[in-house]
Formats: sequence, structure tokens, C-alpha cells
Amino acid sequence: MSRILIIDLTDKSITEEAVPTGHYGRGLAMELIRRHSKEGCERLSPDNTFVVVPGLLTGCHVPCATRATVAARSDNGFAVTSITGDMPQKLASLGISGLVIKGRYECGRCAVYMDGGAVRIFPVPGMDGLTCGDIVENIRKKYGSDCAVIGTGPAGDMRLPLSGLFTTYPEGTPRFTCPRSSFGDVPGSKNLRAIIVKCNKYFGAECADEERLIRDGKALARLIIDDPICGGALPGLGSITILHLLKNKNAIPELPKGKKPCRPEKAGRLNYCCAPGCVIGCLNRHSAGNGHVFSAPEEAEVRAAMAHCFGELSEEELDRTASALSKRGMSLGLNATEFVYTAAMYIELAKLPKTSETLLSLIEETARGSVPGRLIGGGTAALGRLYPDREDIQRRVTRPANTKDSERRMSLHKLCPELGDIGDLELLYRQIFIMENLGLCIFSSFALINRPEAMELMARLYSCRTGETVTPVQLLEYAGECLAAEADMAKDSAAASVRRSIPEFVKVLYRYFGEE
Repeated sequence: MSRILIIDLTDKSITEEAVPTGHYGRGLAMELIRRHSKEGCERLSPDNTFVVVPGLLTGCHVPCATRATVAARSDNGFAVTSITGDMPQKLASLGISGLVIKGRYECGRCAVYMDGGAVRIFPVPGMDGLTCGDIVENIRKKYGSDCAVIGTGPAGDMRLPLSGLFTTYPEGTPRFTCPRSSFGDVPGSKNLRAIIVKCNKYFGAECADEERLIRDGKALARLIIDDPICGGALPGLGSITILHLLKNKNAIPELPKGKKPCRPEKAGRLNYCCAPGCVIGCLNRHSAGNGHVFSAPEEAEVRAAMAHCFGELSEEELDRTASALSKRGMSLGLNATEFVYTAAMYIELAKLPKTSETLLSLIEETARGSVPGRLIGGGTAALGRLYPDREDIQRRVTRPANTKDSERRMSLHKLCPELGDIGDLELLYRQIFIMENLGLCIFSSFALINRPEAMELMARLYSCRTGETVTPVQLLEYAGECLAAEADMAKDSAAASVRRSIPEFVKVLYRYFGEE
């Protein structure tokens, strides 16, 4: 039976409640935040909640249904991201539809552990100062290599705005990642080191009609695999594909004939997929035919940021420095891509040498928690606040991907005549929310968005999972309700921001589904 777990770190209580009727996925995450946190509370307050919600189809035999929504209140309304790895499926397989963590642990740092028979809160002394990789190693040594973990590293301990979560992969290389869009300051402020899930199942979520779900899941897999991006470019070249598409929607790269993906030396077992059930597989793939391998999408993003901010460096130096920064950022639980953009601003303002050595020294300043390091760890927004009079600096402050919504011109099919009054941009956002509500990987959006047959399959899969018949129109309507609910939460915040929180990946979709 699906349930919501409520864990209060202050009084160390663990309770359960039923899943709110009609809510699932990202929509459920926002409903749990509304119910279990104080309106207007500060981001790092004990009154805030940290919520993890697997998608509705996560934990089922559905291709690319590997995601969970992670959310909390923030100073501008809420913080929200989508994570993958081995945690979401195992959490769903335990029958947990949502995890709500409240309060603050006051006796050092703690971990939350759960398996099929127990949920526990306990202290984890001796992990302060460890890298994310060492934390994962310590936890898996004690609880087994098959346990799934999400948690925070040194950057989260310092509650830096650029801190992120680490999320483990199934045993192999890479062992974990730190998603760029995640946030580690909120769990860090709760003194929550890690959430550990011990479960031997990835596909243990209850389904009303599993036989039909598997059949429809295979049809969805065929749509994904037959897509030239999802079934060709991404598994062939990895996330470098996204950078090509950002430049030109028709620039779908092809793997050179006879060219096989490189294999890092002494890599052992390689993870090509971030979780079982993924039919794309974009980890540990070729970057651009030069022999360099990006083990995870985040590494390609760091390399792109380096090329943008430090284009005067040689290609070899860009590769070497980007790799070093990516690895160091992962070890700290730090958003290395945003670190590059912020460090470039700092170097210019402080009139430092624009060299790779300077960059590498600055990330060590951040690791030490020095004044310059913490300033850079605050992101471009922190530097922007120091120079409100400098328009050139303000233009370089990172903004949400959907800042200029009104300028977007999309070209989508009218999937449902009943919703004919919905504009193309709104239709795009609702389809993104459907995927997040169901737990589908955003990379599969190239194959699934703007396709009536995909919408029909997703509606059927919903029915197979729940036993309740829904139509594509109803999925779209609930997605619209979720968008509206998030806008209301933002209005209630101190900043009174009403900008919708859309995944950064939407920048690629603007290009791909935009008008010529």
C-alpha cells in the first residue's frame, strides 16, 4: 500500500499518512510542501520541509521511468528539481509515494535509513569533511553496495547556494552524480547527511494491471528507441548532443561509422544508464570524436561553460581543466557549471589572471570555506548583489531558463481539440509537467513531447498503474493545475515571484520545438 512517510528530525518522530487523493509526482511534492511547512518560512529554517516524491510510474516496468521530484520552500516560493539514480525506483518499490523531512537534527549530522521493515534516524559521526565519494563508500561499505543514497557533501554542510545533492547510481562507474539543478543547502541546514534506502527491487511498485503495463511500456520504449536523438545521438555520443541542439535544432550529431565509444582505463563495470529501465543510456559515451569521454551529462556542461568563459585557453587545457573542475565539484557536492560562470565574474572583478591555475585555486578556496570561496559558492547572484550599479555584471547573473517566456515562439500540434485555447508554450510546459508527474526522464522528451500516440500511451500507463481510467486531456489538465498551484505558492512568498519553475533543460526544447 502506498504511503507518505513524515520524518521530524527535531523530535525524531516517524509517522505515516495516506497519499492525498488526486495527487502524484511533482504535483504531490508541492501538495506535501503546502501541508507540512509554514507559509513564508525561510529556506534554511527548521520550519521548511525537504520532500522526495517518486514519479507515479517510477518503480514500474516502464522505460525511462526512473525519476523523483525533490522540493522545498525557498525565498522566492520553492526550490524543485528532478533526480535519477537508483534511489527513486527503490523508494517506490518500498511503497513510499512521498518522503517528508521536517525540523533540524541538533546532535551533529544524521542519516535516515529505510528498508522493507524499518525506518530509522541515527547520528553519523566521522563524516564531516569527507568528500561525497568517501561518504558513498562509507555508507555502502556498512549497508551494502546495493543500497541507494542521496545526500550532501562539504558544500551542503556550508549551506552554499551552489551546493547540490549527490545521488548514487547502481554499483559501477560513475558511482554517483551531483545534478546541476539540485540543491544541498536545505538538507544541509537540517544536518541531514544522507537518506539511505535498502531494497533489492527496482520494479516493486504495485500495479493494478502489470501485464498490460508491461505491454504498453514496450510500445513506449519503441517510440523512444526509434527517435533519432533518444535512440541514436544520445546513446552514441552522450550529452554533447544537447550542446549541438542548443545551437541548431537540426544539428543532430551522428556517431562516425566504425567509431566505438571510448572506455576509460581501469573503469571496471561502466554505467551506461543512470538507472535500470532506461532505454537511452547517455553515460560514459563519446563526447565529440576526440577520444575524451564524459561519464555524466554534468561533465559536458562544465566543458561548455569553460569554452564560453575561457575560450582563449587551448582545447587541451579546456578539456583538462573542465575534467578537474567537474571531478572536484562532484567531490564537494558543488554545482561546477555555475562555479565556472561565477569564478569567471570574480576573476574579472578581482583582476586575477584568467588562467586554469586561477580557476583551480578558486575551487579550493570554496572547499576551504574562505571568504572568497564562500562568495563564489554563492553563485553569480551573490556577486550581482555586490554590484547593483553595474549593468554589465547584472547581465551575467544566471536567470531561470524561462525568464523570457513572452519571447518564445513554439510550433506544436494541437494534441487535444478540447484544450484548443491553450497556447503552444503552455502546452509545452504542461507536457513537461506530465513527464515529471509520471517520473519519466526529461531526455525522453524529444521522443514523447508533441506526439499524440505518446500521450495516449502515457494515459494508458497511468490507468495500468492506478486502476483508474484517464485521458490525455485529464493528464494535461492536472499538469495545468500543478502549474497554477506552484504559481500560487510563489505569490505567497516574500519575494512575490510568480515565475514558474521550469527545468533548465527547457532551453533545448525551446530550440527543438520552436518555430524556424
